[in-house]
Amino acid sequence: MDISLSAGKAILVFKAICDFGRPCTVTEVVDVVGYPRTVTVRMLGTLEHHSLVERDAPSGRYSVSPMMLHYVHKALASNPVLSRVELILREIVDRTQDTALFMIRSGRQALVINRIEGSAPVRVLASEVGMELPLHCGGAPLTMLAYSSAEDIDAYLAGPLEKRTQKTVTDPAAIRARIAEVRAAGFSVGDQDMFDYVVGVGAPIFDSHGALAGAVSVGNITQRYTPERVQEVGRILSDTIAKF
Repeated sequence: MDISLSAGKAILVFKAICDFGRPCTVTEVVDVVGYPRTVTVRMLGTLEHHSLVERDAPSGRYSVSPMMLHYVHKALASNPVLSRVELILREIVDRTQDTALFMIRSGRQALVINRIEGSAPVRVLASEVGMELPLHCGGAPLTMLAYSSAEDIDAYLAGPLEKRTQKTVTDPAAIRARIAEVRAAGFSVGDQDMFDYVVGVGAPIFDSHGALAGAVSVGNITQRYTPERVQEVGRILSDTIAKF
């Protein structure tokens, strides 16, 4: 693969600024990316020139430019998977009244990239856009692991498995059993294994070529998600995804 090393450096600098979640100094960026200060400053200048980041003159700190929202919205509108996901999430919310999420996979993490609020009296503020979550628990994360290749699952289970709550399953054999259950049912159930007192139901999203594009999930507190409710929501997810 033919790649640009300079562009790669600029991208890593941009990611570092995003990860801070607040305005950051050149020194802080240098500490994260490990490039010489002169190189980092050049990359920041390039990003600023293209309106991807902005510099606050009084403090000298950098943050993501508001123009990025414009670029992102244009990209979302032209992406067939994300356009379809938007329709799926809105119908799920309409049918369940609970908050729905869309996640994609990045390495060993599930990234929350879309969230649509529900109208249920109780709302759970657990998974927010931008969060990174492990793949072996929860609704959407476990779904993505379950529909990964055998080699990918082996590699993931060979690595460290975070115990998020007392109910998080970290034994590889037990996780494999859960994966088999997810594939048989067509949806996953995360019962307080990602967040205490929260149940999440997830299902996979495939692109037009049949490749796994991500997963959607919906959930709420345990009192709202009885075993019967879980099965009902699982059917709603499957029916809605098939519809779109």
